[in-house]
Amino acid sequence: MTRPAKPLTLLIALLLLMAPPTVLADDTDGDGVDDSIDDFPNNACADTDTDGDGLPDSVVSGCTSDVVVAYTSFEDPFTIDSVKYTDTGDENSDRYLWNNANEPHVAHNQTTGNEMGFTLYYESNGGVGLTDGDYFGTVNYTGTVGNFTEGDQGYQMSDVDGVTTLALDQVTADSLSLDLFLQDTGYETSNPEDYLIIRWVTSTTSSDILNTSGYDIDSDFSAYLDTWTTATVALGGASGTLEVEFSSNSALEALYLDNIVFTGTSTLTEDLDDDNDGWSDVDEADCGTGPLDGNDVPADSDANGICDALEGDDFDGDGIPNDSDPDDDNDGVDDVDDAFPLDSSESADADGDGVGDNADSDDDNDGYSDTTEADCGSDPNDAGSTPVDSDGDDLCDDLDPDDDGDGIDDGDDEFPDDGTESVDSDGDGIGDNADTDDDNDGFSDSEELDCATDPVDEDSYPMDSDGDGLCDYLDLDGDNDGVNDADDYFPDDPCAFTDTDGDGMPNKIEEDCQTTLVEDDDDDDDGWADAIELICGSDHMDFQSIPADLDGDGICDVSDHDDDGDGFSDDEDAFPNDEKEWLDSDGDGQGDNADTDDDGDGWPDQIETACESEPLDSVSIPRDRDGDGMCDVQDPDDDGDGIADEQDAFPNDATEWGDYDNDGVGDNTDNDDDGDGWLDSDEKTCGTDQMDAESMPVDVDEDGICDSIDDNVQTGEPEEPEEPEELKDDSLPGFPALLAALAMLGATISARHRRE
Repeated sequence: MTRPAKPLTLLIALLLLMAPPTVLADDTDGDGVDDSIDDFPNNACADTDTDGDGLPDSVVSGCTSDVVVAYTSFEDPFTIDSVKYTDTGDENSDRYLWNNANEPHVAHNQTTGNEMGFTLYYESNGGVGLTDGDYFGTVNYTGTVGNFTEGDQGYQMSDVDGVTTLALDQVTADSLSLDLFLQDTGYETSNPEDYLIIRWVTSTTSSDILNTSGYDIDSDFSAYLDTWTTATVALGGASGTLEVEFSSNSALEALYLDNIVFTGTSTLTEDLDDDNDGWSDVDEADCGTGPLDGNDVPADSDANGICDALEGDDFDGDGIPNDSDPDDDNDGVDDVDDAFPLDSSESADADGDGVGDNADSDDDNDGYSDTTEADCGSDPNDAGSTPVDSDGDDLCDDLDPDDDGDGIDDGDDEFPDDGTESVDSDGDGIGDNADTDDDNDGFSDSEELDCATDPVDEDSYPMDSDGDGLCDYLDLDGDNDGVNDADDYFPDDPCAFTDTDGDGMPNKIEEDCQTTLVEDDDDDDDGWADAIELICGSDHMDFQSIPADLDGDGICDVSDHDDDGDGFSDDEDAFPNDEKEWLDSDGDGQGDNADTDDDGDGWPDQIETACESEPLDSVSIPRDRDGDGMCDVQDPDDDGDGIADEQDAFPNDATEWGDYDNDGVGDNTDNDDDGDGWLDSDEKTCGTDQMDAESMPVDVDEDGICDSIDDNVQTGEPEEPEEPEELKDDSLPGFPALLAALAMLGATISARHRRE
């Protein structure tokens, strides 16, 4: 399986080798001034604002370093006595870590300094969850990382047995840098998955800085393992939240964070009056007062803006006090004529811009430097004398290769002194810009431009195909069919004008109109002919409106007699819109194909078929003599007497199963089971086997009482049977004895037959 590409959304800005300068806990902007005395703790370009007006006393010259907007090094966690939490297994250790077992979410809000606050969220993934003993939160443990990158503390996530998300406070910044350390312990990719996601979340977007989901961290992100890595990400001035989501299930699977810094751009302007006393710092220095003390202001008795110290002194040291000296700076120009009476290096300000002529690069303030004026032959001290600059490009004509500024060098310009002309295409002495027919083709330039032909090419001129006096380009109805070209799909053919589906075939061709066009029989190109759509009730001009065709046979349902295409006409189909059903034998609203009991008799169709009853006839149900829910066809014991039918002499009689003597009477009912002529009860009394025909009681006197219980067996005389009348005459000697013998033989044969 191909592994997906590693996330690159915001990772392109991840510059692993470009770490920002280390930010000290007490010096956020790294300018060497402690935050406690730094009026601009987040801006390395300044540190002091004496008058508190938001303007720094001074700005470091050329300073362009980024401003620290916000940061956290986990050195100053927000703590409240009422929300203390245990941390690394020691419930008595109060380090104000957040979200151990059964503890609520906590907002670590910024309250002092510039440390950012954060919120921690926890979600279980079925493991044991956060418990005391899990290493989690702000820590000073350095056994794994050696040292944190900034300060004594950092943030650790490990053995969370779930998913934890650290969300920092919202911030607006241009860039972000953070330090991270992943301990290498064999992260799993499933059951549950171990992963790390670092993302930047705005109100509208969420961009991954780092996302290891679905990857083997140990192999795919080995650069992050067992070493501090600095990530720098461009944020583009957006406002958002940094989130760190981590999933792990082992104390050895650990993430460490430190030195999270958000930066922006410095916009500071230096304060020219640091103590806000109305005197500039420069004036106060000249007048001898403190520029940082608002109560120490220069004395100015005459309120002329010049301190008394300067007016009463001898500025030039010539022995004449300033108020009596006509030339205070001794530059040879009297003060009344000196624009700078206290500056010996300047005396004139020709343009009155406050900059002396000696320092001013444009003495007459005419927009041309003194040097340029000298090069161009004009007077640098006379604002009325300026270089000739015909095109006003601040380059005098003497130095300008294009005097009229039309973009054409003078050597190539047919009108070098006319910024409006440079070309005369037809050579008539009139520049093309002024000439109304540059190519002399009889069509004015404006006509040709309107008609999209070349006004400087005599071979290019407007066409009027329909001869209506308008060139084709301007003619709104080029084929005179009454439809403007803008609405006419066939602007050059009067026979048609509409093509709904844009296939090049017109919806309709006008009658008796000669054309090569072929009329479209499917105007909306939906695959259904217009004539069919009219019959089927759909809009033949709307490709989204197509006939209903449930079975997709190309016949719309309006015309189709078998909408679902199951082979059964709709008028005989109980489910005309379901191709899988057409019958409902029991009328229960469920088709026979899905219904497991088509006749609703309580017996599933499959069982009825196996049991040889009719599954579509509720009257025909399987025979179940013993009522055990198993039909007799399948039941190995039909009468439910516990004896299998194949072993049951009476398989349909639950009260009988054996017939030892095969006399057709079950043993439970038969009083002579072995058919030996002795009742079972007598045989039990006499001690013989009631199930063995050869085991019979001894009855010597043949009185029907076995000898073992017969009290008269020794003395009793057997009764002599009464002879038949016909034999009493002894006409058949020995017949009685023969008859008795035959009876005994018959009984013996019968007993043996029953045993067999």
